[in-house]
Amino acid sequence: MGRFASILAVVSSLTSIASGAFSPSLKKNVAVYYGQGPSQASLDTYCADSSIDIIVLSFVYLFPAQANGYPGINFGNQCGSTVYAGPGYNGTNNIADNHLYQCPSLQKSLYTCRQSYPSKKILLSLGSATSEYQLTGATDGTTFANLLWGMFGPRTTTWVNGGGVRPLDYNGVGFSVDGFDLDIEHQPTDNWAGYIALASQLKTNYTSVPGTYYLTASPQCIVPDANLQGVLLKGTFDMLFIQYYDTPYCSAATWVSGNPSYKSGGSFNTSGFTFDQWVTWLSSTPSKNARIYIGLPGSSSAASSSSLVTPPQAQNLIDAFYCRDNFGGISIWEATYAASYVVDGLNFYQNMKKDLNSSSANTNLSCVVSVIPIYF
Repeated sequence: MGRFASILAVVSSLTSIASGAFSPSLKKNVAVYYGQGPSQASLDTYCADSSIDIIVLSFVYLFPAQANGYPGINFGNQCGSTVYAGPGYNGTNNIADNHLYQCPSLQKSLYTCRQSYPSKKILLSLGSATSEYQLTGATDGTTFANLLWGMFGPRTTTWVNGGGVRPLDYNGVGFSVDGFDLDIEHQPTDNWAGYIALASQLKTNYTSVPGTYYLTASPQCIVPDANLQGVLLKGTFDMLFIQYYDTPYCSAATWVSGNPSYKSGGSFNTSGFTFDQWVTWLSSTPSKNARIYIGLPGSSSAASSSSLVTPPQAQNLIDAFYCRDNFGGISIWEATYAASYVVDGLNFYQNMKKDLNSSSANTNLSCVVSVIPIYF
């Protein structure tokens, strides 16, 4: 009986090879938002799960003009009641506006996560559904980008010796996020000048240090997103976590209901699903190469119940779009909800990783080539 080796030939980025580390070029990435779940478990739970590649901390929900010169953060039960004293904004110091909370539990979890699972990517999301945050002009955006980089980017002696606070460091050990996410859910008042400058300055700051840092956004599924349109036209984004829920016209659930007999590798109705429209719209922007993630609710409680897509239904959707060049994986709102939705012994984000792995090996899909045994 001869021994044999297998060559796995897969078009574009070797997408059927199992990998334990995040790579932006792969199509099997799972991103989960964390920080707003009810009675949420510590971040350690999600960091230790190999099904998750990206954790998006949510949210920085206030900007310096609304939070006494610092960002305001809210990570639910991972923060205490103690706040950093803000420096004031435009000459006014109002202590009632201090909302940069100290989060010792989260700090320890982030330290453990980085030490034990260094390939796990941690992003920090700016925005949320609240209408309180706002930037005013390009200078405001540039200043905010530099403040975020000093607080949440790589720790530097210049920043620390200058009195700059580091909310995510642990016992003097620096913790840097791997990038920033824009979840802007209301219209800017300055024609996007602040967000465009913010995105540009963050990208400039990324180039000032070794390593790779990411700029992402989480638009609604309607093309273009009315709240992010201006910055998406000008900024260079690496990934888009598109929210295919709570908007029935273009939701993932609508695609599912419009394709009840879909078979992997077969034709399908777009049914208002806007993945290809996003690719077309982005093609004339600096973000034309951005990876697009299909954003799904983690359970029927995470969004409108009609938005829920079950794991078998998600498998069909993933199969349908897996071979698109810009496909990057699945993003999930939100970690706690996803952990509670269990099907066949796996929670929702574990099932999404299973579905993605299944698509990566499904030779009915045009971009997946069969394993070829070579005997010797």
